[in-house]
Amino acid sequence: MNKPRLIFIFLSFYIVLAFGWWGFEHFRNSKNINNLEIQYSKLKAETDEILCYKASSDIFEEIRQDNFLDTNQLKKYFNQNYSQLEIVFMDSVNPFNSYLIRPKVEAYQKTALEEKESDIKLLRKKWMYATEGLVMMALLFWGITWVYKTFEKSIALNQQQNNFLLSITHELKTPIASIKLYLETLLKRDLDKEQQKLIYKNSIVETNRLKILVENLLLSAQLETKHYEPVLVRLNLSILLNKLIDKFAEPRNLNDRLIKNIENEVYINGDEFAIETILTNLLSNAEKYSDQNITIVLKSDNKHVKLSILDLGLGIEESHKQRLFDKFFRVGDEQTRKSKGTGLGLFIVKKLVDFHKGTIQVLNNQPQGTNFELTFIVTN
Repeated sequence: MNKPRLIFIFLSFYIVLAFGWWGFEHFRNSKNINNLEIQYSKLKAETDEILCYKASSDIFEEIRQDNFLDTNQLKKYFNQNYSQLEIVFMDSVNPFNSYLIRPKVEAYQKTALEEKESDIKLLRKKWMYATEGLVMMALLFWGITWVYKTFEKSIALNQQQNNFLLSITHELKTPIASIKLYLETLLKRDLDKEQQKLIYKNSIVETNRLKILVENLLLSAQLETKHYEPVLVRLNLSILLNKLIDKFAEPRNLNDRLIKNIENEVYINGDEFAIETILTNLLSNAEKYSDQNITIVLKSDNKHVKLSILDLGLGIEESHKQRLFDKFFRVGDEQTRKSKGTGLGLFIVKKLVDFHKGTIQVLNNQPQGTNFELTFIVTN
């Protein structure tokens, strides 16, 4: 696990813990506030009891000094000095000897109502914090997951681009160096016609290899910027494939390895250059990873045309098939890394097949190897 990934995991873990701690503290503070409100209500009730005691002493002293002629005067005095309390006379005959001082009934009701509202308020806050916490946690995990996937894609793309630069440098230098060596050999040595013919032939092979590489680079850029515009015409795919296979096999001495099983008079709406590019890339790919026969199968029914390129190589792992058509992607085993390639061929193939409104699948060949199966719509 590399350093950036470790830092990302550490920061994500810290954010989740910080969020959890913040939620816990927020909930605890709300609970403390609720407890304080309840304590305040109780303290207020205790204060009212003390006030009742004080009022009782005061009224008793006033009555003892005969300061009130009747209960109306007493009530008036009482209400002026103790508005939050009430006095209840228990004996109508001798009211000054039997009375009760207490907080007003509304105060009791208010205190009970405040406690009930405080409990309801706390319960609502609990639900609110729980709901908000779950939503925020879900969004947080979604964001972390999305960022992590983007981060992984960025690392993978960067690695693929670095591999591409290394491979393209090698792919460009190799044919140029070979052609230069052939030309220098022709200049410095007197060779018979057979030797000259062999050098010319090898030079053409390297030149074609360089040409295909440059065309793939330019075509990839056009496909990426959506500047490529195929010219779709009615093509006899059977004739075109026979011609393209021979063209591919001749300079590479592959005539004995390429097995054709091509149905006659199969037509599609297609771009001839695009079809050649598709076939060349798939055949190059099959040749690269297999030293045995390569089979090209073309067949059609009333609705679809199926073109299959089958090799008998090592095959492709299931985990790699999903990314096989990504730009710059190359299977990461040691054998593949030693092989030639830029990671553009199958990317271009997929884009060109899409332009033809076709599909391409990567299947397992039997008994081993790979089957690239292309499907197009029949043109009558």
